[in-house]
Amino acid sequence: MASGFGANVRGEIPADLLEQAEEQLERASLDFTKWALEYVSKLSDLCTEALMEPGRRSRHFGEIHNLALELRGQGGTFGYPLVSQIGKMLFDMTIEGCREDDNAVEIVKCHIDAMRAVLREKVAGDGGEMGTAVIAGLTQSISKFQVVE
Repeated sequence: MASGFGANVRGEIPADLLEQAEEQLERASLDFTKWALEYVSKLSDLCTEALMEPGRRSRHFGEIHNLALELRGQGGTFGYPLVSQIGKMLFDMTIEGCREDDNAVEIVKCHIDAMRAVLREKVAGDGGEMGTAVIAGLTQSISKFQVVE
């Protein structure tokens, strides 16, 4: 097979370039974990603040919604699709006009706990059985707090 550069070889990426790319992705993944844990910490702080201001939670839920959007968008990019899945679930439940009662705050906390578990255990990919268990546990916790006050 002839190439435009006069070589008669198949296009292959040199092993050292592949190794460098893998190292960069690994560093980016570690940076993502740190970044994501900071966002999860912000989510936790917003829950605490929301519980202290029962009549003024719209701002808190708006910020939670925006953080969930970021986590939803970035998780899969860095090898944590479970973070994206949990972020999407949180994003969907915090749309404008969502419930903002104490139970809604508890549901946000369930999402936070699930993301912390995934990040702490470095559950990459779909997480296999553990990933399935995390999502099942989150879904069960959410249903516990779905009762309208």
